[in-house]
Amino acid sequence: MVKASVKLYFREGTSDKVYEASVSSQGPGYVVNFAFGRRGANPQVGTKTPAPVPLEEAMGIYEKLVASKKAKGYAEEA
Repeated sequence: MVKASVKLYFREGTSDKVYEASVSSQGPGYVVNFAFGRRGANPQVGTKTPAPVPLEEAMGIYEKLVASKKAKGYAEEA
């Protein structure tokens, strides 16, 4: 079950990128996963939590990740 998710975009010059992040339940806790790449291409995927963590910790990692991407110019599309 997904607790939170966001899809962010970055366009500047010829650059057109997408970044997705989500918090999902896994076993006894939650994981923070991400995917990124050029729009329309196969994304690179990864996780910020190699093992499940409590929901509060996962949400903190997720919020910090989203804030760092927004600080770099990524934004949600309307």
